[in-house]
Amino acid sequence: MRLFSLALMGAGAAFFHTHLKASFPRADAVVATPPAEISLTFSSRPELPLTRITLLRADSTPVRLEKVQPGKDTLTVVARVAGQVPAGHYTVVWRTASRDGHVVRGDFGFGYATAPDSARATAATTPPAHTHK
Repeated sequence: MRLFSLALMGAGAAFFHTHLKASFPRADAVVATPPAEISLTFSSRPELPLTRITLLRADSTPVRLEKVQPGKDTLTVVARVAGQVPAGHYTVVWRTASRDGHVVRGDFGFGYATAPDSARATAATTPPAHTHK
């Protein structure tokens, strides 16, 4: 019985860890204008000093972002895009921690296309979003 109780406690603790609820751009989206910022909204308040956002081009070279800042509410963080964002596929790689110190990380892709035909092609090659604990 004690082992069962400990297993339930572990499952309950994992349930309360921070996870990504929303983003801009959205995972797998194709946007018509380059994003001015990357915005991430979590299920609980992320620890800002431990939060990192990286924006990668299709060839894995990074796009310059400004330092991560608080967003519109306590659950959201933003990083303004300071580098050039030509049309193509991008991957957002993020990492944060909740108040209990548990580190959570993930990534998702999106596309930026200036023409409707290239938007369809980009959407078809965009990989799904991932969250890693």
